[in-house]
Amino acid sequence: MSAGAAPASGERGRWRQVALLATAVALGGGARVRADLAAALHALDAPDAALHVARGADGDPWARWWIALAAGQSPPPRPSMDEVEGCAPGSGPDAREVSRRLADLSDELEDLASGTGAARFGLLGVTQTAPRRALIVGRSSAAYVVAPTWDALDLVRLGPSDGPQGGNRAHLPLDDIVAMIRRGERGVDRPIPPDIPLTFDAARFLDGLREDRVARDRELLELADEVRQERAQLAQDRAKLRAEKSQVAAILRQVAALRAQGAAGPIPIPETRADAAALLEISAGAGPDEVERAFRAQIVRCHPDRVAALHPDIRGQAERLTVALNAAREMLLGTGSSPRRRPG
Repeated sequence: MSAGAAPASGERGRWRQVALLATAVALGGGARVRADLAAALHALDAPDAALHVARGADGDPWARWWIALAAGQSPPPRPSMDEVEGCAPGSGPDAREVSRRLADLSDELEDLASGTGAARFGLLGVTQTAPRRALIVGRSSAAYVVAPTWDALDLVRLGPSDGPQGGNRAHLPLDDIVAMIRRGERGVDRPIPPDIPLTFDAARFLDGLREDRVARDRELLELADEVRQERAQLAQDRAKLRAEKSQVAAILRQVAALRAQGAAGPIPIPETRADAAALLEISAGAGPDEVERAFRAQIVRCHPDRVAALHPDIRGQAERLTVALNAAREMLLGTGSSPRRRPG
């Protein structure tokens, strides 16, 4: 109970968890305690110790998950899925959740191998020095150390996971992640684990039992800093969402306007300067510059790219409006011929 939910948010907290949970295991803790201990060890990038502990957690569904992740932390990066399938899956909500994550993990590994697929990822960090590496997270919450190239991400190994909630950042297809790295973006700027995972450090394990007041204060400061970073990221995500909603609303308004125009029947070709000015929403005595500005503002709304995905009737109405707008521009600028007949 003192260890809390595994894995903890900071490295020192994870070492403290390892110390407390290992003590609980030694005192007779069951499969769930072993699974939590495996989670903390995996998050500390100690896969050999995590595998050893998880293999003894018979009956706990999450043991299958930590076995899969720990097995992929050491190169070659392919988890031992045969060993995972050999674990008792159990039943209940936890077993179903672990099965879903294992399916997502398999899809993510296939995407990284092929470069295409429907899996979703999030960018956690990118190194700027050689060898260039990136850290990404999948919907499964598995983390991946990858080597970025111009158009792909080569899997180096699985990295330490922040726990089951890590996949909340995974919203983008692999191609978008590659493009982000190509543009120089660094995600949430997390440190990148080395290519080779760590070995279990007994001295740091024992230090977890000797926590002093200064250490606790430092952990609180680190936690406060993490909260500030999370809030800043959330504010950026909300701003991006508001911008996207604004774009969607503008598109919907354009669709509504085109539909209204479609319901009004054919668009007549202007026959007088007054008709042309009314179509362009300017005065009949407007100068050439104002005519051009009004024409460009109107014609862009009818561009084929804007209406390509809309109903054929709306596309046809946009084409007819384009013809009428061009005729209005020619008439007001004096570059056209005699007025055209109304379309039949």
